[in-house]
Amino acid sequence: MQVVKIADFGIARVQLQSGVMTAETGTYRWMAPEVIEHKPYNHKADVFSFGILLWELLTGKLPYAHLTPLQAAVGVAQKGLRPSIPRHTHPMVVELLERCWQHDPCLRPEFSEIIEILRRIAKMILEEERAKKKRNVGESCQLMEGVATEETRK
Repeated sequence: MQVVKIADFGIARVQLQSGVMTAETGTYRWMAPEVIEHKPYNHKADVFSFGILLWELLTGKLPYAHLTPLQAAVGVAQKGLRPSIPRHTHPMVVELLERCWQHDPCLRPEFSEIIEILRRIAKMILEEERAKKKRNVGESCQLMEGVATEETRK
């Protein structure tokens, strides 16, 4: 299994005791509504941005590509705009994205919970793949048995 680590320490700083940050930092397409609106924010703004990044990894697309960064910001902060989630997306991933993109930061999951959710999703997908391979092997064996039976009849 390969491990991908994502980090951006370009604006890293020591978090104050209160955990509340101010001032606009970041890029509009990935910003949480509270950051766009210049409201105090905490680590839950990063959860929102992580959700956008997860969507990018899922789709390979630029968020809100059809909009300018400023239009995207207005849409996110004032109109509840979020990227469209593809129909084929695993339901647990859909739920995670929707939770990360909640307008109210208090409703977004903690990163520790996100890690657990991603582990559950990975385990479930791995189990589904194993079951699928097992079924395919079983079907192949049945097919081969059928061919062998036909050959013996000739």
